Amino acid sequence: MGGMDEVVDELYGGALDDFVARRDAAVRAAKAAKDKDLAGRIASLRKPTVAAWAVNLLVRDDPALAGALRDLGEGMRDAERSLDGPALRDLGRQRRALVSGLVARARRLAVDAGQKLSTAAAQEVERTLTAALADPAVADAVAAGTLTHGTEHVGFGSVDADTAGAGPRRTGPGDADAGAADPSGADAGGAERGASAGEPGAGRPRAPGGAGRRATPSGDAPAGRARRAAGTADGADAAEARERARREREQERLRRRHEQAAAAREAAESELERLRTRHDDAAAAEQAAVRALEEAERTSADAYAAEEELVRALADVRRRLAEARAALPRADEALVATRTRAREQEKAVRAARRDLDRAQAAAERAREQEARAAADLP
Repeated sequence: MGGMDEVVDELYGGALDDFVARRDAAVRAAKAAKDKDLAGRIASLRKPTVAAWAVNLLVRDDPALAGALRDLGEGMRDAERSLDGPALRDLGRQRRALVSGLVARARRLAVDAGQKLSTAAAQEVERTLTAALADPAVADAVAAGTLTHGTEHVGFGSVDADTAGAGPRRTGPGDADAGAADPSGADAGGAERGASAGEPGAGRPRAPGGAGRRATPSGDAPAGRARRAAGTADGADAAEARERARREREQERLRRRHEQAAAAREAAESELERLRTRHDDAAAAEQAAVRALEEAERTSADAYAAEEELVRALADVRRRLAEARAALPRADEALVATRTRAREQEKAVRAARRDLDRAQAAAERAREQEARAAADLP
């Protein structure tokens, strides 16, 4: 089997329902490979909550998301440090739009993976993403794609990154910038305060031994002017350094803002394309449904026409049947009369045949008598 990283990636990148079964299978595989240490580390991996699993899905679906979260969070921290109200409001709007869009995408990804996000889980996803924007340590944990539970950060930027959220302390880029800028400001302020403090005491320099003594005015004036000039030059250098650092931070903020806007535009275009495809699919489905409806209406009309034809034919058959039933008694009477007449005719024929037979016999006897009479003639 693979190493710990591969196991972690497979577990936290897979389905939520069978997490425990897959983890147990990985533990058995590690034990079969005689790697008890790996088996123990795998067994200690916790099953993520539904919200944490959804956040992991987001990060694994879009690898650039972690960088976008870091950049937007760093921009807001820089704006807060510089007390840039308009930038904070603009970045706040970006944050709300980004988090809202990511929660909606997390819902879709979860449904595609066979898991529906409840309202509570969606709210936990939103809180976790907001915490990632506020705390670099949480952002790093989100970027790893192995969250086991959600987290929450109350407010935005009001908690130092060193003390906010769970996870190991990590110094974000904004902290490094602040650390680089503040010492220079402190030194510059110290130089300015030193120069200001030196001005009243320009005529009262301290001796190297530390004991104060008053110098003569003629020797003190050039030295005081030199110190004041040096202090002014140091203050100007420090102010220039602060201004240069401020401009660099502003340029960096504007660069990140442009990148975030470009990312938001790409996301909007992607969403537009997805919705356009969805609209086209829906329009095609609607056209297919209209065609099916028209075909069904034609079939229904044909069926109604056939039914009416059959009803008319049935009415004609029923009429003819009624007529036949009405004619049946008369036909029966005629049949009986005909049978009676036939029997009577049959009797008459038999009587006539008997009469004919008797007539034939009589004629035969008459011929015989005629023949005997003819024989008796002389």
